[in-house]
Amino acid sequence: MTRRVATAAENPEQAPDAVAVTSERVVDLLLGPWRLRVAGNPSLVAGVITVMVPPCTVSAAGPGADWTIRVDRDELDQVPGDVDALLADRPVLVSPHSGSRLAVTGTGNGVLRLLGLYRPGSAAALLEVDRVQRVTRLAVPCDDSSRRWPDWLARLFFSSRMLDGGWRMLHASAVTVNGTAVLFVAGSRGGKSTLAHRACDELGARFLADDLVMIGTDGIVAGWPTRVGVPAELAAPSGGVEQERMVDGTLRRRVLFTPGEHRAIVDWAPPARLGAVVHVVPSPDEETGRSPRAVELESAEAEAVLAGAADVPGQRLYSTDLLGVTGGPPPGQIKWPAPNWVDVLAGVPAVRLMVPHLRDLPHAPVWEALAKILEVTAR
Repeated sequence: MTRRVATAAENPEQAPDAVAVTSERVVDLLLGPWRLRVAGNPSLVAGVITVMVPPCTVSAAGPGADWTIRVDRDELDQVPGDVDALLADRPVLVSPHSGSRLAVTGTGNGVLRLLGLYRPGSAAALLEVDRVQRVTRLAVPCDDSSRRWPDWLARLFFSSRMLDGGWRMLHASAVTVNGTAVLFVAGSRGGKSTLAHRACDELGARFLADDLVMIGTDGIVAGWPTRVGVPAELAAPSGGVEQERMVDGTLRRRVLFTPGEHRAIVDWAPPARLGAVVHVVPSPDEETGRSPRAVELESAEAEAVLAGAADVPGQRLYSTDLLGVTGGPPPGQIKWPAPNWVDVLAGVPAVRLMVPHLRDLPHAPVWEALAKILEVTAR
């Protein structure tokens, strides 16, 4: 996959339009104690930055990078012609969420070679993992059909190390209010995204996450880059793809944004300390007609809420570097230490937000019910 590009100085007699012109960009992404170098095609590097900042910060390349991801276009058409045939006779690692597929195509000289399909029917990408040089080289098709591979590698680099270092992944949305993180925890289609986007629009909050957050043992919350789904009635006409789906007999309309699209219209926040937890649940039937109300949670109840939100084994597995493509901990050595929710929640208020009708959540008077807990974050 190594690509050598001729220059005019090397071939002065060659016509200008026959000379392969190339440039590259090199940056470091920082998150906690980890430093990832991203180098190569400027537009691909920019795409990684668009997705990963925040939660990461960008720095000029400096000493001590833990790993390097080199991203380039497959300008030499190195991908085999019949990809399906190549994958048919070998084991394939399939993501339980996105359908992404990785297959080992060869090893030698300390280099692991893989073929990847980001979506069924997309063009394949080539990966080379050199654990000695601590670099992953990626060649993606020139038609952008696999443009998400570069940021996928960056997410995998950080998530595998964070999970191994004691961070936990939660199924939750989050914003920052007065500089501290407010988690909205609910079941699937339970209103997490709605409350996060309403907080940004109505309270001036900054966005952290739509569906997944990472939380450290010290209570630092980092929003994790995922596709963002905004209820259609709350989405401004600013791009995105509208999706309609029947859920329990009700038409559910959402507008889906890539992380880059969403960051262009909403102010995202860097990692912040946990300031409050809001557990969203439907009210009992006998409370139909009442306004939303908040009930303070006991410590044990709040711990159970976070433990339940952390029960995302498929997503956690997807975020673990099982094949070592970014040099993550080998599967047999992943520690995944048990979190101490008592320490994480020390001094953090938590409430259960009881909502009579979740379908009314986009306009229900929730902030009146949450006024007390939001005041705490301002202290």
